[in-house]
Amino acid sequence: MGYTHLNPEERHYIEIQHKKGVSSNEIGKALCRSQSTISRELLRNIGKRGYRYKQAGCLAQERHQKKPK
Repeated sequence: MGYTHLNPEERHYIEIQHKKGVSSNEIGKALCRSQSTISRELLRNIGKRGYRYKQAGCLAQERHQKKPK
């Protein structure tokens, strides 16, 4: 069982649904992802203007590049 990163389409869906007020649990079910994956994504990537999928993708990429290998 491997881990797969969220792709831009999934992040865009999260942004739209989050703005509508849909719960992390419902978003996770729609994407076949864990509720905790969605809630962690939102917590890590909410900026001053809320969750934006392009910004979230850039932040995730930066974190990946900075981690020790």
